[in-house]
Amino acid sequence: MENQKRPRILCLHGYRTSGQILKKSIFSRWPETVTQKLDLVFLDGQCPARGKSQVEGIFDPPYYEWFQSNEDYTEYRNFEECIEYIEDYMLKNGPFDGVLGFSQGAMLAAVLPGMQAQRVALEKISKIKFVILISGAIFRGMKYGTPKLASHAFSKPIDCPSLHIIGEKDFLKPESIILLEAFVNPVLIHHPKGHEIPRLDEKNLGTMLSFIDTIQGTPSYEEKRENMMENQKRPRILCLHGFRTSGQILKKSIFSRWPETVIQKLDFVFLDGQCPAQGKSEVEGIFDPPYYEWFQVNEDYTEYSNFEECIAYIIEDYMLKNGPFDGVLGFSQGAILAAALPGMQAQRVALEKISKIKFVILISGAILRGMKYGTPKLAFHAFSKPIDCPSLHIIGEKDFLKPESIILLEAFVNPVLIHHPKGHEIPRLDEKNLGTMLSFIDTIQGTPPSYGHCRL
Repeated sequence: MENQKRPRILCLHGYRTSGQILKKSIFSRWPETVTQKLDLVFLDGQCPARGKSQVEGIFDPPYYEWFQSNEDYTEYRNFEECIEYIEDYMLKNGPFDGVLGFSQGAMLAAVLPGMQAQRVALEKISKIKFVILISGAIFRGMKYGTPKLASHAFSKPIDCPSLHIIGEKDFLKPESIILLEAFVNPVLIHHPKGHEIPRLDEKNLGTMLSFIDTIQGTPSYEEKRENMMENQKRPRILCLHGFRTSGQILKKSIFSRWPETVIQKLDFVFLDGQCPAQGKSEVEGIFDPPYYEWFQVNEDYTEYSNFEECIAYIIEDYMLKNGPFDGVLGFSQGAILAAALPGMQAQRVALEKISKIKFVILISGAILRGMKYGTPKLAFHAFSKPIDCPSLHIIGEKDFLKPESIILLEAFVNPVLIHHPKGHEIPRLDEKNLGTMLSFIDTIQGTPPSYGHCRL
């Protein structure tokens, strides 16, 4: 973005609101990955609100409107004055690349390219290159008539890049769909909410970023991702499941809860523990058997069985025959195991035959020397020094292992944290945590991070 001009966009607010209200709504709901790519300029309507605002008590006044109409929307007042006001502002404060509008502002933004093409308005300014229309409607739809100045604005399909943001519960949804159909190759963001500026889920964020790439004339978000995946080696990760579960269960949990933007960047290999489960599994009835465990402990976690065999026979031997591997991911008992590997390798007590473990991803983990767990002899010095290995720690607020996970996190140099509100499970990734995950992947791939991430 430092070397690339940000598209300059004139933003037109909704009926009886203001530029400041639209600004607050966009900047509080859209992530920086969007807002930092755009030069957004917010303008107030030229007419003070002539009645009560529906946002009164939510946002402070003053409130404005762009034009007025009679009750059946057949006659309009101040429409021509509104167009002149916008043209004058764009002339004095431009050049602008495109126009964004919400509600009444979207109706207005949508009509500008057609009026400009018909040469009935905006002749003094450069061509509008694109529009972003949120909860919009069309002049000539089921509900709204057409101001005289805009009578031919939609006489031909509008051949101008357009992004249409439509809410499932928006009272203007039918009109927004008609508006969408008035454009050539419109791009759609559909969201489940109503008449509002929506937050962007993972899919809609991708659509938004691709549209921004299009208006900048750069390869699209999807194209860049595909090119990166083709030209860049995916980190190969050995994945260690939880106590009395299986590699297949961990695979199902990750692939059903993490988005493709994460899954496609990583080469996951799921391994079963070497010991068949020696008791009842807590996932019985949820996931099918067989179930496995990596090692066993006594009731007070002071004595371990099969830990050395686990390291030598399964981990080291498997990684040697099926590698090389770049890193290790673990969940629960698998995370306890994964966390100990870099330190054991650095101490040269294990994993000497394989290449250095470059990173770990630890979900609902614990440390072999924490408040709860003792230490197997082989791992006695694994945490004698801070572990200087890139690490991502995924910790649940309601996880019974949360205290142990925090101690584990503090055993690493510059750990990266994903905190989620759930318990002892593979969590879904909200927008913030998805950004942290993608930044960590960029780090382990040695690419410049594209998202910010949370370090402790």
